[in-house]
Parts: sequence; C-alpha cells; structure tokens
Amino acid sequence: MTSAPPIPLGFEVGTAAPVAIPRMHLCICGQTQQAGKTTALEGLITRSGLRALTFITKRGESSFAGGRRIGPYFRERADWQFVASILEASRHEKLKFERAWIIRASRGARTLADVHANVRRALHTAKGLSGDVYLTLDAYLADVVPQIGRVKWASSLELTAGVNVVDLAALSVEMQHLVIRSALEWILEREHDTVVVIPEAWAFIPQGRGTPVKLAAEAYVRQGAALGNLLWLDSQDIGGIDKTILRSVGTWILGVQREANEIKRTLSNIPASVKKPSAAALATLELGQFFACWGNHTIRTFARPAWMAEELARQVATGAIDVRNAAAIAGVGVLKRALDTPDTADTAHAPHEDPTVTKAEADRLVAELEQLRAENANLRHRLEELEAPLHREASPFVPPRTSTSGTGKTYTFEESRDAEAMYQAIKARLVKEVPALLRVLVDEPALEVEITRQVITVEGSALKGRIARLILDGFFDGEGKTQGATRTELKRTGPDVNQGNLWRTVSELVRDGFLTAEAGNLYRAVPAMKRNIRERGAA
Repeated sequence: MTSAPPIPLGFEVGTAAPVAIPRMHLCICGQTQQAGKTTALEGLITRSGLRALTFITKRGESSFAGGRRIGPYFRERADWQFVASILEASRHEKLKFERAWIIRASRGARTLADVHANVRRALHTAKGLSGDVYLTLDAYLADVVPQIGRVKWASSLELTAGVNVVDLAALSVEMQHLVIRSALEWILEREHDTVVVIPEAWAFIPQGRGTPVKLAAEAYVRQGAALGNLLWLDSQDIGGIDKTILRSVGTWILGVQREANEIKRTLSNIPASVKKPSAAALATLELGQFFACWGNHTIRTFARPAWMAEELARQVATGAIDVRNAAAIAGVGVLKRALDTPDTADTAHAPHEDPTVTKAEADRLVAELEQLRAENANLRHRLEELEAPLHREASPFVPPRTSTSGTGKTYTFEESRDAEAMYQAIKARLVKEVPALLRVLVDEPALEVEITRQVITVEGSALKGRIARLILDGFFDGEGKTQGATRTELKRTGPDVNQGNLWRTVSELVRDGFLTAEAGNLYRAVPAMKRNIRERGAA
C-alpha cells in the first residue's frame, strides 16, 4: 500500500496548498453536527476511487444520503466464541464465568436457532447459577433469533464504486453487530481496494469487552491492508474505542472538540509516533476544518466536499468565502444543472461528481434562488437610485450588456438570469463605484476604513488596528508581505503577537476586502482603497 497514490483531502487553511493523505486505516473524530465528519468522508471516498461500505444505525440519520442503498448481508455462525461476543455486546459488559455454559449450549449447533433450542432444553433442569446463566442466554436469543427469520437477507455483498450504504436502523443493536461483522468477513475474504466505514466506533468496537464487530475488525486491520482493504472509524468519542484497533490506525482526521476532557482524551489516544496539534488549536477549528495527522505531519485542512469545485474550496480555505456561503453558491449551481436537464436527457455519461438532487433539496434550493433574485432586484433598484443624480439629463438607466467581475470573468446581461452571474455583475459595479473606506481608531489619531457598506472600527492598540496602521503606512504595497514579515514588523514597532491570532486577523482583512492573498503566501493591500485619517473626536 505504500506505493498507492495518496487521497486528496482538501486544502491547507490559510495557504490553500493541496493536502493529500496516505491510504491507511483511518480514524475521523469531531463534535457531531459541528465538525462535518460525514461530508469529509464522502469527499475522501469520491476522490479515492475506492469502493466503500458504510452503515446507517439510527433512525432519521441523513448520513451518506447520496450513497447507493444495498440490502443487508448476514452469515450465521454458532461457535461459542461468536455466541459469547454477541452476549457481551448485548449486556455491555465483559463475560466473567459464563463461558462454560455458552460452550455447552453451542455444542452441535449450526445456527443461533440451534443454540437457542439447546438453551431452552437446559432450562428445564438447570437450577441456581446455571439457571440464571441460561435464563440470560434465552432472553438474548429470544430477541435475535426471530429477527434473523424476519429479515430478507442479501445472499452476497454487491459493491459498486463510490459509497454503498446498508440501512440497519430498523434492527436491534445486537442484530446490527451481526450484520457489520458479516460484512467485514465478506470483504476480507473476497474483496480488495474496499473501505469499510464503522459509524459510532466506540459502540461497535469498545474498549474492555468483546463484540462481534470487534472480533472481525481485529482480523480485518491485521490482514486487510495488504489487499487494499481499509477500515475507517467514525466516532465523536475515541476514548472508548479498543486500543488494539487504534494502534493499527495510521491517519487521524481530527475535527473540532469543545469540551476540555474530550479534547484531552482525543489527543491522548493518538500514538506517540504521530505529530499532534495543540488542545487550543483543536478547539478553534471551524465547520469543515480538520487537522490531518500522520507521521510527522499535522496540517490544518479544509476538507473539500465531494460536490464542491476545487477553486471554490480554495477560496474557503483562504478565508475569502465562508463555508456556508460556499455551500449556497454550489447549491444554486447544482439546482441550475438539474432544472436545465430535460427529462429525456441521456444521463449515462453525466459526471460522476454531480450529486443527486432530491425533491426536498430542490425545494430548498429553489427557495434560496428566489430569495437571491429578490435581493438582486433590490440591489439593482438601489443602483438606479445612486446613478439618478449623475444622469438626470441622460436617458433612463439601462443595465450594461456586459459586466466584469473581480475574477476577470465577463457576464452578459442575459446571463444574469443565473443568480450567480447577476450577483457577480452587481458586486463588480458596487466595488467600482462605491469608495472603500477603513476606520481604525488609534490612541491619538483615528482612521476610518469602509468597504462598500461595511465599517470596521478597532482600537489602534489591538492587533487589527496595528495591522491597519501598516496598511495605511504602505507596508503591504507593491508585491506584498508574508505573515512572517508582518509579525517581524509588528515586533519592531510593538509587542510580539501570537502566530494563530495573526493568521486569523490577516484572514479577516482578506475576507473583508482590505488585503488580497497572493501566490507565495503574500498579502497585498487593495490598491484602490481610500484612506481617511482623522483625530479622535474630530468632525
């Protein structure tokens, strides 16, 4: 596997340098609904070229909504080790002395129904401790055995490229263990270049007790990598995952954690051979950002979703576009492609990365599109009002036939029917005709800087105020300056600053239009910015 090409994960936060991870067993963790684990996994699977199998274990889960649904595969076993493991999974505790009774009940059995029949025969004569043990076995098997008979099981696992999903939400936890174990055994024995994603890994591969999944996972991680079969663990809490399995993990994708003890547990479970981020850095990750850790690498990365174009993902990584705004932009593009495609169109050769748009998603995106159109109409009206004093003797305002955005791309007025093109055309007009003004309050003088309608007011002694002074003094003119050079200049003119705080502040100034991020990690002042310096309290 060492010769296999790495898998593109996304782009480094700040620099937008490409980040790719090695093909290894992997663990991804982070706070649920705050990290974006499922989106990151979908992107990795799509760009890996591997087949992947994952499971839905809870009702109402929306994970891997675009994955191909396949039926559950189950291979029944009745050896005593298997029966013992599912009993531990059911009781959520390690067996102590019950193995002797389990061995007796499993003799001669070929199915769990046979084991159940043996247990019920033994109950007729068992007393005391034996009676209690057989009663426990009977209660467990009375739940599992009927489920085995009710479910229509697939005779095999037919996996295709991309994400394959087995929905287990309707099954009991005990039955979910049996299905996931059967899938692991099938892939280990018959498949290659396949990823198995274990959700809620702390529950299915727990520390300190056996489960059917745990027994199969131990064999899978030891033998699967040589065939390109990888185990990817998905869990909010990695402290409860079996340490034998975690020792086989080579790549760690760490999302945001807010609780101090959870951060400590997360970092303590990563092997010493892997470089780790700081606790503070882990707590400040944003949605879609992860620390990719393997070997001596630890890179703060924006994990590119499968549905997001590379250039858009780069803009998010640099901080020029908020990830939620990027999702809206990409969503409008997906909707437009869906609405522009005739019902009779041949979709056999459609690009693989185009996601399927469900009716609910389409309804939501249509509503967002209508809102964008309304906002654009309002902006167009305001532009007409702004231009009216300049053209009182001229003919009424006519929208330009072409408009050039800040990216250099030209949009025609007809194309502005597309919400994104209309937005770019109006934004370009605003940037051109509305002066930029920055307001920075310094201890004695005060500066005022504003881009379009935004006014930023900061104290001159604060980090943003100090950087604003450098902008006004021409420090960032010409080819621009790196963050390292900026920090050196700040140290020369005042106290030193934290590198992380410096990166965030510079990124905010890029986002707000005061600086531009250039190649070579350079930051340059916006040439057209107007600067107005005034004394504190001056009119």
